Amino acid sequence: MEPVIARCRSPWRLVLPLLSLIALASSALAQERGAPFTPEERSRLLAGELVRRPDARREGNGRYIGGTSWQRVRAPREEVWPVIEDVRNYPRLIPGVDTARVVEDRGDERVIFLRHSYSFVHASYYARVRIQRDDHTIRFDLDRSRPHDIRDGRGFITLDRYGDDETIVTWGVMADVGSGILTGVFAPVIHDWILRVPWCVRGRIEPGQGTC
Repeated sequence: MEPVIARCRSPWRLVLPLLSLIALASSALAQERGAPFTPEERSRLLAGELVRRPDARREGNGRYIGGTSWQRVRAPREEVWPVIEDVRNYPRLIPGVDTARVVEDRGDERVIFLRHSYSFVHASYYARVRIQRDDHTIRFDLDRSRPHDIRDGRGFITLDRYGDDETIVTWGVMADVGSGILTGVFAPVIHDWILRVPWCVRGRIEPGQGTC
């Protein structure tokens, strides 16, 4: 009889996490970060793939690229949070970033300097960062009062608990990186990089799962 019991229980081990994921996509996550997941997106997310929803739009005179992406990480939220909060990790979490440092620190509000490099092209700027520890969210936008090589940018990264010991990392960003060679020659690279952050977080947390 034991094998029969095991067979009866095993489907619920698969169904309950899936129901949890559906609820997650239908609640605050979906309200702020886009429509609920499609069946294909849920399947890919559960399989450990990076789920991306690229976006490009015009706002006033600005041309923005970015979107939203999600990644399942096999680690509790309390373990992932210190990784995304530590600016020293950003060169390993944000593709193309070779320099990241805090220039102002007021606890839950910071100003950080970031420099992106690809081949002979460099772009640097300052971002105002707001840390919301209660809901494990970090928000940022361009600090226009300081030198910046991009026109505009804003976004967030947030951690949602999944099950007892896993995390869904959500990254959303929209940026107007300007015109010229930065967008003309490297636009495809930028659009690929810009949504890879959750994948990079997974690579940092889970050994052997790839790096950025």
